[in-house]
Amino acid sequence: MIKKTLSYMVVLAVALLATATPAAGQLRFGVKAGMGINDMKFNKDVLDNKNYLGWTAGVTAELQVPVIGLAFDGAVQYTHRTSELYTDDPNGTSYKRNYIEVPIHAKYKLGLPVLEKVAVPFLFVGPNFAFLTNSNDKGNSFKDKDMALSLDLGAGVELVHKLQVSVTYSAGMTKAFEYVGVDRDKYPNVTGKDKCWTIAAAYFF
Repeated sequence: MIKKTLSYMVVLAVALLATATPAAGQLRFGVKAGMGINDMKFNKDVLDNKNYLGWTAGVTAELQVPVIGLAFDGAVQYTHRTSELYTDDPNGTSYKRNYIEVPIHAKYKLGLPVLEKVAVPFLFVGPNFAFLTNSNDKGNSFKDKDMALSLDLGAGVELVHKLQVSVTYSAGMTKAFEYVGVDRDKYPNVTGKDKCWTIAAAYFF
């Protein structure tokens, strides 16, 4: 089922890109990588091991449409996530999952006349489809979901029309997993929805 869904999405993406002509907009491709964190902090603690959730890497594309400041981007990336769950085990339980993620964003670029050749800030929003490839659950403690949907909200800056640095908050809209047998009254915060920040950089060719 997952393979069929992925195939349909790839075919749809190819079809959309094939219809993107220079008259309709400017299409460009690049590579993207980043790391996931629990809390966004504006100091060195953002890189602390306890704040680290995982990493992501893949390919990306951006289509600049003939409306001033409006663009769309999408990516296919491999993402590793680690969740630390604290229940009856005082040391916590490390639950690791790997995904193929397909985020699709609408983006607004704020071009400033003096700075646009050097730096262009932007905002973006859109869905993120995460398809599970595997997890480290060996004791049947979790019930994995084949696909999880999140809503991405983010901001960033594009430097010299090549490098984009961004911060994204992903709010889980559906459950990524269920913790089998958990006492909901005792552990009400175990929801199974992914909510995290991602700091990423994308380079366009």
